[in-house]
Amino acid sequence: MTLVGVGAVKYIYCKVLTNIRALLYYYTMKRPIICTRIGVFVGTVAFCAGAAFAQQPAPPPAFQPAPPPLQLQQPVQAQPAPPSPAYQPAPQPVQQQPPVVAPPPPPQKEAQDQSGWGAGTSPAPEAPKTGLIDAKSSMRLGVELSAEALAAAPYLYYDNGKRPGVGKVAYPKDHYIYRRFDNVVVKPIGGELPFKNGDTVDVLKYIKNVKVGGERACLVARIARGVVFAFVGDNAVVRLTDMWGKVTGSESVVRATPFIPVYVDNKPAGGGANIGANVILQLDATVAAPYMHQYIVLDKGSEAGVKIGDFFRVVDKERHDRLTEELVEAQVLNVTPKASTLLLQKIYRERLKPGDRAYLSFRAAAKID
Repeated sequence: MTLVGVGAVKYIYCKVLTNIRALLYYYTMKRPIICTRIGVFVGTVAFCAGAAFAQQPAPPPAFQPAPPPLQLQQPVQAQPAPPSPAYQPAPQPVQQQPPVVAPPPPPQKEAQDQSGWGAGTSPAPEAPKTGLIDAKSSMRLGVELSAEALAAAPYLYYDNGKRPGVGKVAYPKDHYIYRRFDNVVVKPIGGELPFKNGDTVDVLKYIKNVKVGGERACLVARIARGVVFAFVGDNAVVRLTDMWGKVTGSESVVRATPFIPVYVDNKPAGGGANIGANVILQLDATVAAPYMHQYIVLDKGSEAGVKIGDFFRVVDKERHDRLTEELVEAQVLNVTPKASTLLLQKIYRERLKPGDRAYLSFRAAAKID
């Protein structure tokens, strides 16, 4: 049956059920027997209609999803049948690998001494490490002292306490200090400046006056270097090319001293010298204990045989109540006729003061590059 037929059956069923209910209500009060029969009839009709309605198929849905594609199963490959026990193939013989033999070591040449007997072999010596002094031993290693390090070392200037220099740096106008490649004006002191265009000059900083053995000296440090390139009246205009400190004005100007790098070998020079000196100054002594790369000044210079690159060890000043102890070891960077400036390279005790004794501990075979 179609959907229209099913709807008509439902409509007729509802109408008949409504009329039967009305009749049932009317005859209930007067005809009980008739009502009973009518009720049986109505129940039978309702049962038949329900059965007929239940047998109808359900209407198809408005949208049916497509059935999933069938997945074909992979064909199962038949495994080969095991070989018959009646026949067994003979096992293949195992081929043994030949043993690996290490190549024989190369023949070593035996060193022979002057008598001709073999002295055996000895390992080659290790190459020396770079640096000045090995921290684990007292052996000194080769080092190159640059020209900048030699030029920046402070030194004592002996001229009865007078400051060196033929000119003085003028104060800057637009800033506090001069910088590298700035132009500075140099004013003469007591006459004309003995410079010309192209000359190289040094700028010296005054530190303090020192009295050594009844003679006064001036401690100065080289803080800048420049080239004269112009003159304005009696004043010279200098362009700063190298700087090792602050230039603020009023520093002295002198003709430049050339410095050449020096290579200090780790081999001692022949002909030992016996030089003793005293510590005059300990520069930048902001703390009581000495520190690495601190400058000290001794009262002996080139007149006593001191050379650049020499090592001096400093000991306590002699006392009667106890033995002296080694305090520090330093290397000479600047030498004047009556004094020398050293840089601390090794510290043994955390104390150092002016008056301590120093002695030459090592003189290397210095070679100027």
